[in-house]
Amino acid sequence: MTDICIDLNEYRVNLRVAAIVRRGDDVLLCRPPGHDWWFLPGGRIKVNEDSLTAVRRELTEEIGPGFEVRKPTAIVENFFNLDDRRFHEICTVYEVTWHGTAIAATVEDVQEVFGWFSLAELRDVVLKPDLIKQRIFNPRADLELIVNRDNG
Repeated sequence: MTDICIDLNEYRVNLRVAAIVRRGDDVLLCRPPGHDWWFLPGGRIKVNEDSLTAVRRELTEEIGPGFEVRKPTAIVENFFNLDDRRFHEICTVYEVTWHGTAIAATVEDVQEVFGWFSLAELRDVVLKPDLIKQRIFNPRADLELIVNRDNG
């Protein structure tokens, strides 16, 4: 199946999923090698794939089994620039609990660096989009719409 990623005008439009993976009071983040900013684990949704199936697939590929998807917590409409390209991204964020031991990718091409952060450490982490920190620090029972514009 093909990722839902379309170039329209000067924008790349992505449909993706992400996960707030919790292990007690720690949260799992990932970053591209060579960068100092972090983001939530996840990835693009494929054509004809629902977001729950996508988040389970992405997490299994990136961190292996050992997690429980609890519920969707936010829809993020994210507008940002990366590597001289404009992005318009729509992301469903899920709350996930980690029950496993070690993070172990199940596919060979995972390129992200993963790390566990305490809530205290998270305050000083450069997280993209940064406003998702509020959802991590203050989980809510309802589904929230978050609009983030980092591209002016």
